[in-house]
Amino acid sequence: MEVPEVRGIRMLWLCLLLAPASAFAFEGEVAGSEISLGGIAVGATTSEVTKTLGKPLRQQPQTDFIDLDYHYPNLQVSFSDGVVAGLYSDHRKGCTPMRLCPGDRLDKMRSLYGAPIVANRETGQFYEYYATDFDCWLEIAAEGEKIKSIAVACQP
Repeated sequence: MEVPEVRGIRMLWLCLLLAPASAFAFEGEVAGSEISLGGIAVGATTSEVTKTLGKPLRQQPQTDFIDLDYHYPNLQVSFSDGVVAGLYSDHRKGCTPMRLCPGDRLDKMRSLYGAPIVANRETGQFYEYYATDFDCWLEIAAEGEKIKSIAVACQP
């Protein structure tokens, strides 16, 4: 016959093993691998982006930290010194790796990533999820209960 204390410890270990990793994440945090859109991640070079997405519809030089934007049908890719430093999509196919896309409902966002940090910025209110291992985040704009756009923003 098993001692109740031993059985309780075994049950606790079983629960810990079966619990999803997201259950242990902090509010508003996601793995760095989720900080990408449309198959493009921060740090990719211009040649890696064109290899993945093809030739952009247009290239637009900028004069700030972001010095170049590539515009694609589903995605805007922003570069700083030849590497991706920002991403933006308001198109249904501009999704995160876990398939959160503009047009999805906010309840899908919460079920995939947990509770967001709500940020009130000059340009509006956003739901944000910060990378656990670098200074970039998902910035999600909503209209009602639907996601209007998803951006990847980084600290310069």
